[in-house]
Amino acid sequence: MATLIKDMIRREYCHDCGTSIGFEHADGCDNEACTDCGLQKISCGCEGVNSRERWTGIPRLRMLQICEEQDLYTTWSDGGWVPAQKDDPNSMHDLNRAAAVLMREKNNV
Repeated sequence: MATLIKDMIRREYCHDCGTSIGFEHADGCDNEACTDCGLQKISCGCEGVNSRERWTGIPRLRMLQICEEQDLYTTWSDGGWVPAQKDDPNSMHDLNRAAAVLMREKNNV
């Protein structure tokens, strides 16, 4: 069953570690994504990644769902991010456009 955009609410605190919007997740948080590979940091296996993801108020997995459902992908080209196709080998989920969709839907509900 798909998660509807209108059901995805912004949360002031991370559901696992309790950090506030704009602050880094705590060590061992199951909601933190690896800043290197994008998978769940506590289980991705990347070594030597010292950067930490900051809580945005929107769970990353839900943002990825929006990208998948609405075909929102991006790639770096000529010094900037541009829309891309899912099958482009250099594309990635466009979390910025997904956030814009989410906020627009939330404001129209």
